[in-house]
Amino acid sequence: MSEIYVALDIEATGMDPERDDILEIAAMKFRPDRVLDRWETLVRPRGPIPLAIASLTGLSARDLRQAPPIDAVLPRLRSFVGQHPIVGQSPQFDLQMLEAAGLRLQNPIYDTFQLATILLPDLPAYSLASIASRLGVSVTQQHRAMADVETTVAVFLALRDMLLEYDAQTLQHLAEYLQLAEVPLAQLFRDVARELSLQGQGTLGAMLTERLHTALPAVQHAAEVVFLLDRDVPTRLEPRPNPPALDLARIRAFYAADGPFAHVLGDRYELRPQQVQMAEAVAHTLNQGGHLLVEAGTGTGKSLAYLLPAVLYAVSHGETVVISTNTIALQDQLYKKDIPLLRRALEAASQRWPELAETANFRAAILKGRGNYLCLRRWFLRQREPARTSAEALLFAKVTAWLPQTATGDRAELHLSPEEQAAWSQLAEEEGSCVPRRCLFHRRRQCFLFRARAEAEAAHIVIVNHALLLSDVLTENHVLPPYHTLIIDESHNLEEEATDQFGAQLSAEVFRDFFNRTLMLDHLGRLTGALSDLALALSEVPTEQARQLSRELDERMQEMIPHLARPRELTDQCFQVLADFVDRYDTQPAGGYERQVRLTDAVRHDPAWTLVEEAAEALLVEMRTYQLLLSWINTRLRDIPETDLAKSEDVVTELDVLARRGDALRTAMDEIIHAPKPDRIYWISQQSNTGQLTLHMAPLDVAPLLQQHLFNRCDRVVLTSATLTVGGTFQYIQERLGLTDATTLRVPSPFDYQRSTLLCVPEDMPEPGAPGYQRAVNDLLIALFRATRGRGLVLFTSHSALQATYRAIKRPLERQGIVVLGQRIDGTPRQLIERLKARPGTVVLGTNSVWEGVDVPGEALSVLVIAKLPFAVPTDPVFAARSERMADPFGDYAVPQAVLRFKQGFGRLIRSATDYGVCVILDRRVLHRRYGQLFLASLPECTIEIAPGMQLVDAAARWLAEGIAPERVAEWEGDHGTRP
Repeated sequence: MSEIYVALDIEATGMDPERDDILEIAAMKFRPDRVLDRWETLVRPRGPIPLAIASLTGLSARDLRQAPPIDAVLPRLRSFVGQHPIVGQSPQFDLQMLEAAGLRLQNPIYDTFQLATILLPDLPAYSLASIASRLGVSVTQQHRAMADVETTVAVFLALRDMLLEYDAQTLQHLAEYLQLAEVPLAQLFRDVARELSLQGQGTLGAMLTERLHTALPAVQHAAEVVFLLDRDVPTRLEPRPNPPALDLARIRAFYAADGPFAHVLGDRYELRPQQVQMAEAVAHTLNQGGHLLVEAGTGTGKSLAYLLPAVLYAVSHGETVVISTNTIALQDQLYKKDIPLLRRALEAASQRWPELAETANFRAAILKGRGNYLCLRRWFLRQREPARTSAEALLFAKVTAWLPQTATGDRAELHLSPEEQAAWSQLAEEEGSCVPRRCLFHRRRQCFLFRARAEAEAAHIVIVNHALLLSDVLTENHVLPPYHTLIIDESHNLEEEATDQFGAQLSAEVFRDFFNRTLMLDHLGRLTGALSDLALALSEVPTEQARQLSRELDERMQEMIPHLARPRELTDQCFQVLADFVDRYDTQPAGGYERQVRLTDAVRHDPAWTLVEEAAEALLVEMRTYQLLLSWINTRLRDIPETDLAKSEDVVTELDVLARRGDALRTAMDEIIHAPKPDRIYWISQQSNTGQLTLHMAPLDVAPLLQQHLFNRCDRVVLTSATLTVGGTFQYIQERLGLTDATTLRVPSPFDYQRSTLLCVPEDMPEPGAPGYQRAVNDLLIALFRATRGRGLVLFTSHSALQATYRAIKRPLERQGIVVLGQRIDGTPRQLIERLKARPGTVVLGTNSVWEGVDVPGEALSVLVIAKLPFAVPTDPVFAARSERMADPFGDYAVPQAVLRFKQGFGRLIRSATDYGVCVILDRRVLHRRYGQLFLASLPECTIEIAPGMQLVDAAARWLAEGIAPERVAEWEGDHGTRP
């Protein structure tokens, strides 16, 4: 008889089991082939229903007034559920709420969220609706218990059907990992495997696995058979002789009212002279060479302005053009939206210009850093050892299920928890880890990184991110194909990313990982790691030379056994001493996230620093011991014939990687602690929530490094962003990037900001930090959003300020029907922005990542509030060190940096030509400080109103009312009452 399951869902007044109440419970009993029974009830809460919950569920106090109390319904639920497995979408919350109410269910839990992250690894989101959409399950209603239960049942059964597509051997393998991870889904995988075996579908899997082990002992199950097959790779680009220059007249024709873009977009096309101006400038730079800086205001269409000339140039020259972005969102936009649109436009253009037919077939690729790709050599090597933690076991389960599906090996296709992300480093490609002639997967052209690079070498356009662009030039272009033409979008982030990439970060975990990968004892007291694997592999080689080396290595390892705990003890001691040192300075978390101590000469003269040096030296001595052992074994391996090492290639490569990794760690640690350089910045950071401590070093000035490693190696470089100028000039960004001789172009936004945007500055607001400032902020926000009925985004520079405002304004606004959501309180930035889009009358409070990259066109975001000018924290180590080198650090560094950040924040408001909104700046320094006018002068020409705060509230309400299209007035009044 098939298993019986019970799907369960509740709705509640909040997320706190101790304080919040259950409002509704629904359950459904079912088998894979039919529904057996269903049960649901409303529940009378003890207190009022919060507005945010009422808006989500549609439940009101009237609906619940006659409902039974929770004590009356729990026995009925207990009887309905019985001992059957409970199916739910992240049901832990539901079970916690039930337990707090008095019912503890200890049934097996089958979580559809967890199951989907294993079987559907490439979903962008794992809400119940997202999973249902991917599986073709219709969702008629959300956030009501029975509707969610019905969806959950359909989703679970569709996911269960997916398990039937695997062979029994693979399912058993997955069950073993899930058992190690203590995930109840292990039993579901075993049940389906047993079902397949009874149906005779497990025999093929067993036969394939037997063949695989004969050909490649590391392969664990039939799903990996694909990795025994050779793959073809595309043909790389070849430069073309005597290519023609780009025709600027033809490029202008592409953007004309009757041109190819207009043909493809139809009524949606808008002719923007600014876009044409930028495209011509980019084309001229590609023709003539040199460096070009372009600030393209919001709405310019800068992506298509540089993509068209880039593609025409790349195809006509037979060369790769690299395009670098800072965010994944822009990478996705370029690859999934803009490039397909450009291809269609080129196809349309070939009707007018037949010679462009070939250009329409241009090739584009996305390339990421090494650490994003699964290394098959390391994966199969790691399979020889059991998973050490539940996070590792769950990661291994996800990879096992994902391998037969993936064509890229990109970890972005997997949904990984932070703990699984950390474990991913054991499986990922790493610098120096590949010796192609030794790697079976490379020789068969199966290596994911090799294939990604081969596709890039065959592509005319290669899209990367700044991190890969910069790390690649430092490692002598081991990932990116050769290129001479570079376009850097979101280039206002380039200095910050270069600071990270040209520096280093060391944590206790990286040292533990080095020791664990080299040699360690597992929980059963067995030797594991690369040295142990090599000793075993050599003992099986039928030559005396190899076996002799195996015996010598084994003797050395046996001598080390009593001391194997020492490396980890010294690591822990060193980082504990560093943590104690941070405590001496009693630093406050920067923005609520981490504590930082900059390692200046004065700090290094603190007597306590001697303890740090001693602890670090003890760790470095132990590192040296391991390095000598690795050096000895690598030297001895050179005397062994390659034919004897054929089956040990992965282990030999791993040892070579570890030797170089250990040397890099020792060098970096020694520099940070004992031998600092004058052109570097050093500091310690400690996460406020986890206590994790990291040592950092970064260059004092990235401009010379960018010149040497990047700009001087390219013939043509275009850098663009919506925010590059300060007060109308490029001087600041040119000096920071070392591009003082670059050509510059400022292309204004095509949007009419005077018509669309009211910029308000309350003249009676106290300055930040002055008595009464926080109270004034709270009062003005409450009045403002009452008048505008929400539709707002408030940007803060610290989470502590956000929390203070959240506590003050949430209840008063929600009494008016306006939902208030806070970053890190009510969800991630992405979740909060989606709720802002979905529900009019919402206010989102955000910090950090919300200052840029947020795109909410339309009325959902009509009010933007900038609580404080975004100056850097003066004690930030990088900011402080760079400031010390300047005659006027505030005017030359702090202010320009804050202006660019300010412009990014302002850019969240107007995202289309039809947008209409109000920006309120709650920092009167823009009016009364000498530098304040620079902030205002850097914005587009808006309608500006300076008045007492409450007058500005009325002005904002009038402005939004006047901006509503006539056909929307009745709807607006219906939503919000009378028109202001």
